[in-house]
Amino acid sequence: MFKASRLLDNLRQFRYPNLLPLSSSWPPYRRSAVLTVLFVGQRGELRVLLTKRSKGLSSFSGHISLPGGKADSVEETFDTVARREAEEEIGLPQDPEILREKFDMNMEQICLEMPCYLSRTFLSVKPLVCFLSNSAHKAMEADLPLDGSKFTAALNPGETSSIFSVPLMDMIAHLLPEDSGYRKEYIDRKETLPKWGELRWLLRHYYYPVENPYDVEWLKNIEDNSSCDELETTQGKRNLWGLTAKILYDVARIAQGMVTSDNEQYDIGHEELIYGLKEFGGQLQPSRSPWESSMARGIRGYKFGDVIPCFYMDKLIGITCKY
Repeated sequence: MFKASRLLDNLRQFRYPNLLPLSSSWPPYRRSAVLTVLFVGQRGELRVLLTKRSKGLSSFSGHISLPGGKADSVEETFDTVARREAEEEIGLPQDPEILREKFDMNMEQICLEMPCYLSRTFLSVKPLVCFLSNSAHKAMEADLPLDGSKFTAALNPGETSSIFSVPLMDMIAHLLPEDSGYRKEYIDRKETLPKWGELRWLLRHYYYPVENPYDVEWLKNIEDNSSCDELETTQGKRNLWGLTAKILYDVARIAQGMVTSDNEQYDIGHEELIYGLKEFGGQLQPSRSPWESSMARGIRGYKFGDVIPCFYMDKLIGITCKY
């Protein structure tokens, strides 16, 4: 059920049929991309690489995130943005030859068909799903654990405080049959359903121990930039939540076959909302509007219906009431 090669094949085969025009769903000047790096752990489980953002950052400081960031220009493709940002944040080379020669690794792009997601700061975030393996591994050896002992991650202290991993299937462990035999690594999980701008936003929280005994050793050995009191200030737990959890939840469902290209209805991504903001609401322009600033700060009384016409809001609510 959870064989890494099968999960990866499902991701390779996935095609999101409702992708909207890139200029509207990933608008110029609001473009961001994240790299979802998957690899096989010591028990054959498919894991995802995560970072903790530095406390000095102006937005989402201290949050758990995927490597990524904003585009430097409108000409950059989303995969270029994701790979460049990963190199800047954690030292994962963009150049495949350097990656192979220096760290004995290959990076395969396995899913470029994920939809875009809307961040709280009104960026359109496009995920790129990749698979990291050793250079000597062949396609038929996709279930072999990754030996990352040569990977000396250079964490950018201005952006990244630490790096770790969790099993991808943890995101949907609560959806699996009781007799599946799956063993999750998180120590607690909760869901909340707050409103933001008159739409319901389902927030998932996964809590992991800072000192996770099940994480791979080569990541534990990477020197981080986190403060020495992290165990005390976080009660020894890391909270994986928000947009990062939403993206990984969707990736996990695709990998497990719960969401396929043949589904008639989709509840992944936020492309319809982004399209409405750009095409009907006049938002997502080069400079943030007063309405966007108020929404980002959570000021009471502001809602998506202020800028999106009623006919399109009705469509959004009809698509899903839980973003």
